[in-house]
Amino acid sequence: MLTISEDAKERIDAESKKLGQTQVLVLTLEQNQKGVGSVLVGFADKTNSDSGLIRWQDESTKTLLSLGELRFESGKFYFYPNIDLEWKKTPRSEIQKIISNYAFTKEPIYLEAKEFFRLRPILSHCLRREGILSIYLEGNICQLEIPNLTQEKEEKISEDLLTYLSSLYASPWEE
Repeated sequence: MLTISEDAKERIDAESKKLGQTQVLVLTLEQNQKGVGSVLVGFADKTNSDSGLIRWQDESTKTLLSLGELRFESGKFYFYPNIDLEWKKTPRSEIQKIISNYAFTKEPIYLEAKEFFRLRPILSHCLRREGILSIYLEGNICQLEIPNLTQEKEEKISEDLLTYLSSLYASPWEE
């Protein structure tokens, strides 16, 4: 469920009083030419079909954004995705499993190192830089074949995965 800050709730109340009609926030997700997602926030009159303070663009936007937090700061609304990554060991020491609360992809993907160029640059550069041999993505699971994982490599990979997920791409493919 999307977390809405008290300041954001107060701003919705202020807009409702100003207009003399109960308002909701309309959340829309748009991708730019490079595929990076932006959350657009606007006001609309509350209708009978609205429940709560938010009206979603569509069900997929609701699914994606409902894990995050909406805040009102310095006169603007901001969306924070609140991404969690959990590294898990597997029976094979060279295979690392990462589970996220956000989906990496909608369809299963398996790629070996020579195919990494097909992925978004943030993923492709990370995988090559850290010496990853293969990647498997399915839903919120990412499995990496990486010999000699170190704490430093894990931190760098985590940072890049967080950047990828917080960019709200529609898919991991370079288009």
